[in-house]
Amino acid sequence: MKTINHQEQIAALRPVIGGLICKRDGYERAWLLALANGDANKNSLWEEYSRIKDEIKNLKAQLTFHTIMAKEKKYAVMWLYSDAHAYEIIEEKSDKTILVRRLDATIKPEAKKLLHDSFVPGGFCGHYDNDLQDWDFAVNENNPIETIRKHKDGRWYGIGKTRFTIEAEPYEKYDYNF
Repeated sequence: MKTINHQEQIAALRPVIGGLICKRDGYERAWLLALANGDANKNSLWEEYSRIKDEIKNLKAQLTFHTIMAKEKKYAVMWLYSDAHAYEIIEEKSDKTILVRRLDATIKPEAKKLLHDSFVPGGFCGHYDNDLQDWDFAVNENNPIETIRKHKDGRWYGIGKTRFTIEAEPYEKYDYNF
């Protein structure tokens, strides 16, 4: 299996992004000039500007991914509506397939107390300040290994279309308001 050299990918992406930014800025100036002069070419200039802008956005997402993957420890976060669950990245099979395993997360006692004290009655029952959460993470070798894949839309998905993001730090959140 070929391993991905993320440092090489980062080094290759940076000049491409820089060149596209210069090109985008040139099209923006040309479009503004065409707009001011009433030039009929303004629509094609705007379309090219928008295409380059989208390409820059996609390349920046790739750069962020390779920057995180170049680090020693890397994590994935599974998003379920307003909840989030931390996973560790076990193995990178390819640039579109990653093996992950759920981390055991335990809310810290002081954060649990702050969260409990933040309860405000009202509405259906009340409201908690979910921003007060602070979690401890532990690797559990008994948790199953799952596969996540990068789709054409640039996002990571697991089984059943669960959405994942690649992160530099583990992140866990439970929405206590439901």
